[in-house]
Amino acid sequence: MYARVIQTTCVGRIGARASRHFAARLGPSGIRLRGLQTQSPLDACQATKEEDVSLRDIFDLPTKTTLGSRWFHQGQPTGLLMESRFVSPKLLLQSGKEAVAEAEALVQKVLNAETAAERRTVIKCLDQLSDSLCRVMDVAELVRQVHPDSSWQNAADEVYAGMFSYMNQLNTHVGLYRKLVEVMDDHEISCTFSPVEREVAMSFRRDFERSGIHLPKDAHAHFVGLSSDIQESSRGFLKSQSLPPPSDRAVAVPVDHLRSLPSQVSMHILQSSSTRKRADGTAVVDLVLDEYAAHYILRDCTDDATREAVYRAWQFGSTAAVDTLETLLEQRRALSHLVGFESFGHMALEDKMAKSPSHVDEFLRGLATQAQPKWNTAINALHRVRSKTRQGSQQMFPWDRDYWMSRQQMDKGALPSLNSYFSLGRVVLGLSRVFKSLYGVELRAASPQPGEIWHPEVRKLEVVDEDGKLLGLIYCDVFSRSSKAHVGAAHFTARCARRIDDDVEVSVASAPHSSRTVVERDGQRFQLPVVVLICDFPVPVEGSPSLLSWSNVETIFHEMGHAMHSMLGQNGFHNVAGTRCPVDFVELPSILMEHFARSPHVLSLFASHYKTGAPLPLELVTKHAERRREHAAFDLHAQLFMSALDQRYHSPVLDPAGTGDGGWSTRSLIELHKDAMFSEGPGTSFFGHVEDTQWQSRFTHLIGYGASYYSYLFDRVLAGQIWDRVFHGDQPQQQVVGNPLSRLAGERFKNEVLRWGGGRDPWQSLAAVLDNGSTRHGEIDAVAQGSKSAMRIVGGWKLPDI
Repeated sequence: MYARVIQTTCVGRIGARASRHFAARLGPSGIRLRGLQTQSPLDACQATKEEDVSLRDIFDLPTKTTLGSRWFHQGQPTGLLMESRFVSPKLLLQSGKEAVAEAEALVQKVLNAETAAERRTVIKCLDQLSDSLCRVMDVAELVRQVHPDSSWQNAADEVYAGMFSYMNQLNTHVGLYRKLVEVMDDHEISCTFSPVEREVAMSFRRDFERSGIHLPKDAHAHFVGLSSDIQESSRGFLKSQSLPPPSDRAVAVPVDHLRSLPSQVSMHILQSSSTRKRADGTAVVDLVLDEYAAHYILRDCTDDATREAVYRAWQFGSTAAVDTLETLLEQRRALSHLVGFESFGHMALEDKMAKSPSHVDEFLRGLATQAQPKWNTAINALHRVRSKTRQGSQQMFPWDRDYWMSRQQMDKGALPSLNSYFSLGRVVLGLSRVFKSLYGVELRAASPQPGEIWHPEVRKLEVVDEDGKLLGLIYCDVFSRSSKAHVGAAHFTARCARRIDDDVEVSVASAPHSSRTVVERDGQRFQLPVVVLICDFPVPVEGSPSLLSWSNVETIFHEMGHAMHSMLGQNGFHNVAGTRCPVDFVELPSILMEHFARSPHVLSLFASHYKTGAPLPLELVTKHAERRREHAAFDLHAQLFMSALDQRYHSPVLDPAGTGDGGWSTRSLIELHKDAMFSEGPGTSFFGHVEDTQWQSRFTHLIGYGASYYSYLFDRVLAGQIWDRVFHGDQPQQQVVGNPLSRLAGERFKNEVLRWGGGRDPWQSLAAVLDNGSTRHGEIDAVAQGSKSAMRIVGGWKLPDI
């Protein structure tokens, strides 16, 4: 089904995933250096506290010398993530059945609610029902991705498939929907809802209705069939990405043209391709392209013709993939029409901050207006680099972009690596200090019990407040290993901080809440929130900890931003707890943390050489920041284009020619390149469409982020404003210029954004956190309304990171 009343949660980085396939990562914003210490506060402020040393060492020392291996296979297992029902694959299967039984009992509670008191509990029942399923489904999804034991994976697959099928039955349960509407329409009951409870009720109702539950019987059957077709088309499109190109699309590459490539890349090509000689004696390889080879040839090959041939072949993609994509987009449009929406974009955006496609267009055009001078300046800089070595025509094409960007970097010389200053343990210690400064909470190393984790390299952290009270748990599966699915960096919510002391009693045995999985706050009992962070960092070895690139530091800060949202977003309800909020708002807390990862003041809290303890030289930080910003405009162009193309593909009119013929997605892409939004200036074709290519055949984010790809750019702009106005620019009273670690600012962000999760209109949260008493009252009022003008205002805010 498209819309799900019961939702599982896995939050990852949109932008980072997008940049892996389409563009380089965006660099950081400008860095202010005044008032910073020249001596490492890591040495100055100490790393002697036992908690700090332990926190650093569990990540920096090899697993065999940490809290891991000596107990992993010893003792009576306590259950994954401290859940006694997850002790074995057999019990995992049983837990799925028990969760469904509990859900069925809650369904009956809702259906049989007749008295005013019983009907008053309907929203609580639905939320409790959702939690009972997700507490098993989310863990099953995690096990499928990270557990090294195939018996666990097989059990998780079975549990997930069975519960997903049951969940879809609930999504189309007419009785549940009618009872929900009855309660919401009863003013005597609904007037007693808290603001968060009202939001929970609205979220359930929207999801029911987007599942076609209000349709007549025949129309509903059609909806179910279309939903099944959409799932099948989505799987087909993703599957097409792994199919090798047909042999007749092989590119003949002279062997001499491989000499400028890294030796391991050249060896890969020679070993995986057939070699022959042309009539003139030239040795060539018939290269069937993969992403690895295409990337390095476009970046490093000195021959223009070879780069062009490789670009055309790689961007041609797969005609079968294009056909499947067009079928999918047509099915989505038909589905949206069936439930009364003008387009799939209107359907998908109804409950997002953007609200409608025209609002997204306002935002993208506002951002593009700012960006055009930036990317034209960057193009001119590459022209200057090329003019030093080439005569004649200075026109550059898309297959020249990566090559001349690389040459520009090479001409300036390589910068010393920052990795030696970023051991993972020191970075996590720095994060703990940031959280303590901002929110009064810190991370504490914890020793897991036998069977609590799925691999010895998993690390367990407790989140505690200033009184030492436990707030939640974070399990860090951050080291690279072959048994882990390639999900990139991700945040899994295994258990939300739902209030449980007012749960509705059911006739079947529900999942137990042991004292280890429950916390008390203000006289109320809550589930202990549990999240799992997934990354792919180097494994520490004897004599060398896991050393991170600056980009990896941003990644762990980003994922910890999601984790802290889950820890502090405790509003009492499962369905809107923590990161369960609109997709165009969920990345805000995590992207904001990336700004902290770029702050020299914050870096000075932990960045020191893993061998000598010498602090990270601030001038080196500045040089790396400047280098990263050089090409940030190109990445912004790519992100804007993909966001606009996503909107166009989900608009009311799919085929700009109106012919109804196949290949309309390419025609639509060509038309978008002509839009003034993406003007490159006269005589340039740096980003333009190349004839006989089908770039969209590789746009896999259309599957998971249909009509909402703009979200990452949107949240980057929001995070930039909050960083400037709340944490950076609005702190003139601070003695250290550029110190963002204000407890006042942290409490403001926590109280206005984090603690609400998805329980308040995000526009109201945004307006509240930005309302600093300055003269921008008119702007704040417009933002709080969340209208088209609000999107226009956001599009006019400062460009992110360039």
